[in-house]
Amino acid sequence: MERELQMFERMLADASACIGPEYFQLPVADGDAVYRERVYCYELYHQLRCLWDGFPFSLAGEIDKGGHPHFQDGPYARAKPDLLVHVPGSMDGNLACIEVKPSGRPVAEFAADLRKLTWFCRRANYYRGIFLVYGGGPANELGLRENLVRAIKGDVEIDMRRISVLSHADIGRPLAPI
Repeated sequence: MERELQMFERMLADASACIGPEYFQLPVADGDAVYRERVYCYELYHQLRCLWDGFPFSLAGEIDKGGHPHFQDGPYARAKPDLLVHVPGSMDGNLACIEVKPSGRPVAEFAADLRKLTWFCRRANYYRGIFLVYGGGPANELGLRENLVRAIKGDVEIDMRRISVLSHADIGRPLAPI
């Protein structure tokens, strides 16, 4: 699965570089543009599908896990990860579970997503969790690192060995590992 994960992360980087300004920050009539996670995720999904070209996994957005036998008793029984890369109908083909957050969100939200990703890796057999943080520009990457340290400090429900953290700092630039 490591080879497939590397292929997917290259596609993810290429797709992120294609996200235009109106999807990165949503223009607002008579106001400043705002980060909207759903808008960014839908465009990322679209750009990934344009590059998919026979990749042997399915790409899905916000699959509701309600009623799934592996999720009934867990804290994420109703979770809807932003994106899943998997083989539907098989717990052996779960490549990546992806959560996306704008860079300016509170540390508590980062921690919640990192816990969810860890849970999906441990209990739903996802090979890797990917935490993608977008926005803020290149200068914000130091602040992102500090927020991540605060989010994981002392939290036994977060296993960073199972999670890749990627930053998509600015429009027109591909994402990069943090």
